[in-house]
Amino acid sequence: MNVTHIGIIEDNPDYLDSLVGVLKTRDTLAISTWNSAETFDSNPPKQELQLLILDIGLPGASGIDVLKKYHTVDVRKSLVISSLQTDDVIFAAIKLGASGYIWKSELDSLWETIQTILEGGSVISPSIATKVLLAFRKPENNPSLGSNPKKEKELGLEVLSPRERQILELIIEGDTPQQIAQLFGTTLGTVRQQIKTIYKKLQVNTRVQMLKKARVFGIF
Repeated sequence: MNVTHIGIIEDNPDYLDSLVGVLKTRDTLAISTWNSAETFDSNPPKQELQLLILDIGLPGASGIDVLKKYHTVDVRKSLVISSLQTDDVIFAAIKLGASGYIWKSELDSLWETIQTILEGGSVISPSIATKVLLAFRKPENNPSLGSNPKKEKELGLEVLSPRERQILELIIEGDTPQQIAQLFGTTLGTVRQQIKTIYKKLQVNTRVQMLKKARVFGIF
């Protein structure tokens, strides 16, 4: 019987137990676990892993630091399971060689995800895929707009804070105010006030007008 060696780096003991519980239902898996990047570095796996599953937001050295070292060997595969949703973290993980990036809430499809990666495929959560697509349409990738600060100022987007731009992108993706509030761990009232501020800064009165202005700017 061929055994597949899988490693997991996760600092949350309860979530780690959940991961191991899902994977232990498969007799062909051998599972090794670590609770930090440092313990993984000081006590590396005794056998080459077929897949490394890791969180990005680890204490001390981050999952990104792990990926930088781990993917110095081209054939290695890794899957990021995280709650971190900032664009720079997502893109860094993918650029460093991660074969997948999914949310921690997606344990139900974990085994299917692992199988896809082991067979040479890649898996990215739909909302993350949307972020990747949006990144290619942002001003820095659109010479006609990205190199024109005056145009940005005219459209009102120059005055949006990073969080307001993030909320705008989530609205474009189809997220509701309730979903955005849950995502950021804030109240629905706070998100609604932030959306009102976005409307005011963009000088629009409706969601349709806001989306039109975002499209003109090249956000989507």
